Amino acid sequence: MASSCQSVAKTLAEVVEYRPVLEPVLRAFGPLLAAQAQLVDDLADSIRAAGLSLPEAQPGALEQGLSLLAGVPLTGAAAPLRQSAETLLPLLAGLETMTPHMPALEAFLLAPATATAKKGKGAKVLRDPREALAEALLSGNSEEETRLAAEHDLDPSVLHFAFGFVLAPVLRAIAAGSLPEEGEAPWDAGSLWRQGYCPVCGSFATIAWLDKPLVDEKNAYLVGGGGKKHLHCGLCGTDWKFMRGTCPSCGEKGSGVIEMLRESGPAAHGERLDWCTKCKAYCPTVDLRERDGIPDMDALALGMMHLDMVAARKKLRPLKISFWNTF
Repeated sequence: MASSCQSVAKTLAEVVEYRPVLEPVLRAFGPLLAAQAQLVDDLADSIRAAGLSLPEAQPGALEQGLSLLAGVPLTGAAAPLRQSAETLLPLLAGLETMTPHMPALEAFLLAPATATAKKGKGAKVLRDPREALAEALLSGNSEEETRLAAEHDLDPSVLHFAFGFVLAPVLRAIAAGSLPEEGEAPWDAGSLWRQGYCPVCGSFATIAWLDKPLVDEKNAYLVGGGGKKHLHCGLCGTDWKFMRGTCPSCGEKGSGVIEMLRESGPAAHGERLDWCTKCKAYCPTVDLRERDGIPDMDALALGMMHLDMVAARKKLRPLKISFWNTF
C-alpha cells in the first residue's frame, strides 16, 4: 500500500486547486469518503468483538486466483455494519437523490441484529439480511441482492449504492486487523497474485498507481526502483502489484495492448487512463513519480472523473463501475 498517504480532505483540496470545475462534486462526496476513512479505526473494537478476520492466505489458492473472502461467511458482521451505517446514512441523506429512500434504508441498515428463531435441536438460524447482502455483493450474486432489495422495499440500484459505502469500512477494518503493519502482503510475496481483481474481496480496481523510487537512507544520492504498478480496490482498500503492459480486465499482454490517455500541461499531475486496445476496458492511473505527495487513492479516483468523461466519449468502459463513471 502507498505509505504516508495524504488525508481525503488534503487530496480533494489539491484536486480543486488545479481542477476547480469538479469542486461541487468533490464537496458533495468528500465528507462520505472522509467518514469512511475514519471508520476503519472506529470499527476496530467491533470487528474484534465479532471475531471477524481474513482467512490465512494459501499460496495455492492465490495462484489459482481465489480471493481470500470468496465464499467466506461474514457471520457477526451485522453489528459493525450497523455501526458503519449509523455514521454514513446521515451523510448519504444529504444527497438529494437519496432523500426519498432514506426511511427504507434506515429500517434495513439500522435494525437490531437478527437472532436465532428458536433454541434446541434443529433450531433454524435466521441470517441477518445485512450479512447476507454483504456476502451476495462479494460473490456477485445479483439475484440475491435483488431479492433482499425487494424484501425491504428498496430499489436494487439504490441499495447497492448505499450498501457499498457502508460495507467498505467494515472490510477495510477486517483487513487492517488481520495483516502485519510492515512487510509485503501475502498476495504480493513471490508474485503469487496475478489477477486484475482484488486478492481480498474480488472487486476490480478503481485506480492504479506507479510507485516512487526508493531512496537509500544511508546515501540520499542513491535512488533505485520506482515505477512498479499497483492496483487499488475501492471497496476493501487493498493494494496489490500488477504487471505493466497487461490488461487487468481481459488479461491480454504484450506490445500495443495497453495505451495511455493523458492530459498535457501543468494540470496533468501524473494522471492518465490506461486502456486496453483489445477489450476497451480502462483504469485511471497516477504516476507518483510525477507528484510531490501520495494522494488518498479513493479521493483521487473521484478527482479524476474528468478523464472518465473523456473515456465515455471514446466508448471505453471502466474496469470498475462506480457512481462517478456511469455517464
